Amino acid sequence: MPAAAAQPAPEPTASGGQEVALVLAARAGVLVFAQLSQSLLAYTLLPEGRGDYAIYVTFAVLAGMLFAVSADRGAQYAVMAKRLGLPQGASAALTVSLVGSALAAALALPFIHGGFESDFFREADTRSAHLALLLTPLTSVSSVLSMQLAGLRRFARLTLFLLLQSAATAAAIAVLSWGMGLGVNGAVAAMAAGHATMIAVCLRDLRRHCGLAFETPSRAGFRLVLDYGLRFHGGRVGGEIEPRIGVFALWVLAGKAEIGLFAVASALMLRFTEIANAVGVVLYPRVAGAGGKQHDLYALCFRLVFWVTAAALAALLAGGAPLVRLLFSEAFLPMVPLLWIMAPGILAGAAGNVSSTYFSGSNRPEVYSWASYIGLTANAASLFWLYPRMGVNGAAWAMTAGMFARCIFLGAMFHRATGMAPAEVWLPRRGDLACLRDSGRQALSRAFAKRRAAR
Repeated sequence: MPAAAAQPAPEPTASGGQEVALVLAARAGVLVFAQLSQSLLAYTLLPEGRGDYAIYVTFAVLAGMLFAVSADRGAQYAVMAKRLGLPQGASAALTVSLVGSALAAALALPFIHGGFESDFFREADTRSAHLALLLTPLTSVSSVLSMQLAGLRRFARLTLFLLLQSAATAAAIAVLSWGMGLGVNGAVAAMAAGHATMIAVCLRDLRRHCGLAFETPSRAGFRLVLDYGLRFHGGRVGGEIEPRIGVFALWVLAGKAEIGLFAVASALMLRFTEIANAVGVVLYPRVAGAGGKQHDLYALCFRLVFWVTAAALAALLAGGAPLVRLLFSEAFLPMVPLLWIMAPGILAGAAGNVSSTYFSGSNRPEVYSWASYIGLTANAASLFWLYPRMGVNGAAWAMTAGMFARCIFLGAMFHRATGMAPAEVWLPRRGDLACLRDSGRQALSRAFAKRRAAR
């Protein structure tokens, strides 16, 4: 095993609560820009164009993810666990990701040009499909770099960069798709511009402050990255496909307008899992360094994620049709029932994401893989049975069923692994909100203190 290079010091240490508060606050800004992008897309493309965009982006991003074999996550874990230095870990992950992206693009081209009798791509503008293939390497590289920032606990920089990415994407959509009338092509190019922005700022920060340098990856480095990555990859594939399987099913069974309605509804609802994802960003390096301990911190995060997500979903559903009309235009009002159907599943999915972070950080990513396959199987089986009977509503119910199945399995495994009773994890405690409030105040005070010290 190669000796790990000396690691750069992370940002000044903060408590877990302070880091969670900081990341949550910054992700709120990211969500604002992300919603602005979704609204611009809806008003510009309308349901049919939004359906085209959903297929192009989903196809390209999932193709790259499939062939990158989760090398980004494997490198993150290897560097956090001090089994590889940052240059070796990042170089190995980038090499695997770029080779995987090239392979994905090579295999996708015959499909785009009708080699597999794809009616959709024959009807659609193949220029958009070719442009979407640029997303394959861009999303893979940006994921490698952002995960290294998270692993080094440079959360303030990472959240700032995510804000920049979201703002760049929204601005590019406004200019290209709306202002210049480029439609779907402009929307795809805007997403590529956002990821290119993320790559540029992450590279600059990692090289200047963390000692990132590109080295020829060693065999041992590849082995460490791929060992963890391959064990995690099954879960990642299932986790990425599960909420999107409805889009692919509608691609075959329904028209573009239905695809657009389902894609916008699921994209909006999946934004609420960002609360759990933000918490997971903070928890992952902590549990990786503590050998799977800190159970009380996980229980606190479970409760906060569950109840904060529930409150946010309730606020959205209370807005109902007027909110959808404002955010997406009159053309998207038929998706309102989909939001009500998806909401319980999104709440279950958010809770399951906290559990999956625990197992990934404690070097048991295979548990996450099992859970993803269970969720994907439940989703696919439900979709096969429900869509002929309920149409697009059936696809939404199938998505909820898959997320419930995954959450139940992960919850049971978490309680078994930690020995904690369900009441210790799920029931709210009097001090939970006070802890969140105090952590937020401390994070703000720390941020202002750093700003004053920099002057």
